[in-house]
Amino acid sequence: MENTKNTLEVMMVPVGGKPYRKTLGADESGSFLRTLQECVGGMMEPAGYIFGNAPAVYVNEEELFGASLDTANRAVYATHEMAEAGYLSQMDYSSVVEGGDLYSIVFGDMVCVGFDHETGEDRGISDDEAARVIKRFGGSKSIQSGAVECLRLAFRKRAAV
Repeated sequence: MENTKNTLEVMMVPVGGKPYRKTLGADESGSFLRTLQECVGGMMEPAGYIFGNAPAVYVNEEELFGASLDTANRAVYATHEMAEAGYLSQMDYSSVVEGGDLYSIVFGDMVCVGFDHETGEDRGISDDEAARVIKRFGGSKSIQSGAVECLRLAFRKRAAV
């Protein structure tokens, strides 16, 4: 579904919940920046490693500083494409990931939008892109994955001591 001049269709991926569609309104200057930032609870940064740019995913840029089990959203596992491209493990930065490895944990809510490669601007999320978000993040295993991986890492760290 495309956005109008004053609205932007997005997919929200909340901590502990299923993805859902949301319509954002533009501010008086026609910008969606403020409402996108409200979706993630502050300043945001792209998380292009999740889907590339189809759809674009934004997360709170400071969420790792306040990371906790309560704010753990989704675990992101490496794809075969990430392994082939030589992505380094975010767990130790010393080795290239393999498909299925834990790549990162997203803390806080995520917002997913469409991205126009020709203009470099966000656009309303398409039905196909929304379906990708639901497929990847809508299942019960995915919903709990951030917290589960946080606990695994904590127990692994404790066992190593």
